[in-house]
Amino acid sequence: MAGQPDGRRTDTRVRIHEVALEVFTEHGYERATMREIADRLGVTRPALYYHYRSKEDILASVHDELATSVDELLEWAGGQPAARATRRELLRRLHALMSGPWHAFSRFAQANEAAMRDLSATAGFAYRMDQVGALLSPADSVEGRLKGRLALTALFMATARGGQLGGTDAERMAAALDAANSLVK
Repeated sequence: MAGQPDGRRTDTRVRIHEVALEVFTEHGYERATMREIADRLGVTRPALYYHYRSKEDILASVHDELATSVDELLEWAGGQPAARATRRELLRRLHALMSGPWHAFSRFAQANEAAMRDLSATAGFAYRMDQVGALLSPADSVEGRLKGRLALTALFMATARGGQLGGTDAERMAAALDAANSLVK
C-alpha cells in the first residue's frame, strides 16, 4: 500500500542498529568492522552494504533516530503547561526511551567518547538535550536550572555507568527515575 512503511525494512534497520551498537561497544568503534556486523547479523557484507555504506552511516542513522525521538518529546512538552505533572511525565517518557531504545546507545557513547566527538550530529543532539533539561527545570533560577539538568544526568548515568553503580539495569533505571523526580518537584 502506498504511503505505508515497509515493516521488513524498518525491522532490518532496527536489527542492524542493535547489532552494530553491540559490536561497537564490545570491540570499540574504531576496531569494529562491517564484516563483524554482517557476520553477527548472519548476512553477507553486500547485503549489509545494501542498507549502509559504512559503519559511519550506521552510527549516523542511529543518532538520527535518537534525535527524532528527542524532537518528538520536545514537541509534546512544548504543548504542555510548565507544571510539575508535565516535568514528571517528561521524565517518565525519557526513562522509557533510556530503558529501551537508547540503552545500548548510551552504553556505546560512554565506551566510545572519541567516536561521539567526531560525529557531526553530536552538537545538535547536545542542544536538544539542553532544551529537555530546561523543560525539566522546576524554577527559572540557577538552582532550578541545575536541578533540571541533574535530573536528566541521573537518567544518563544509570544507563552508562552500570559497572560503577552496581545493581541491574532495571534497578539503576528505577533509582535514577526516583532521584530525577525528587529534583523536579
